[in-house]
Amino acid sequence: MASDFSCYIKFKQGGQVGKPMEKALARNPNLLRTLLGLSTTLILVLGYSVYSASLDSEYYIHESSLEENNLTLTMIEQNTNSLSWSTTSEGSISWVNFTLTGAPKDSTLTITSGGKMWWSHPMLGSDDADNFNCIQGNTNFQLENHCEFAFTHSITVDNNGDASLRGLLSDQLPLSGQGTIRATNLSTATTEAEQIVDTANHTVSWLIELSSNNAIDNSTVVIQQSVVTHELTTVYQFQLNPFIESVWSLTALLTCFVMVLALPLGIYYASIKREQRINLIRDDDSESE
Repeated sequence: MASDFSCYIKFKQGGQVGKPMEKALARNPNLLRTLLGLSTTLILVLGYSVYSASLDSEYYIHESSLEENNLTLTMIEQNTNSLSWSTTSEGSISWVNFTLTGAPKDSTLTITSGGKMWWSHPMLGSDDADNFNCIQGNTNFQLENHCEFAFTHSITVDNNGDASLRGLLSDQLPLSGQGTIRATNLSTATTEAEQIVDTANHTVSWLIELSSNNAIDNSTVVIQQSVVTHELTTVYQFQLNPFIESVWSLTALLTCFVMVLALPLGIYYASIKREQRINLIRDDDSESE
């Protein structure tokens, strides 16, 4: 009699006898299927988006050859307290480097360009600089040029009689020889890359002056000027490996959805266990009666 009464109680609670899992699913049969179905759909859609984006990029890479050339300096003036040289540079130039040795300490090296202003900064290209770059972002996420833009730049000779002054004739040429362009097709990107190199093509006259309060020994002074010229070599579309990018994107998406689904699924299965425990207690009470 007690056994029949227990079965009747289970039947009235809406589930089949001995199947608490099915009873829990019957209360909300679409919960698990909805979560898993939605997650799978989003994973496939986002994964395909990454895959298609990696196949057709709107960014193009232009590469330039970098060639460093030493210029021939011609002395135009020699006095007791000053020396002057002149030279001319041609081409699409990014870097200009001036190196001085054997000069009196605390003397001044002054470089003047004719016809074109250029950028320079004491930390530019210095070994003591921590990845210093003229163009850096500010707090408003805007690019700013922190170097001085002028026709004339100067530097003071150190106690060892050495000085190095570096500058940039163009802030558009890629210093590493590789730059990026956003364009609609390869033809447009090639035209823009050629324009960048052609715009930086100038003939510049240089005047190098060394002045000091003390007498300058011309026999010990050595000065060199070198420039880095760019010549466009190739332009190609930026591409990613679709398979590798898809694997990484799917891994990230699966991880995110596992984290998102862990809590609701944990609560769901905890409620099932709780229901099983309640049913077990009810069964024991029914049998005891």
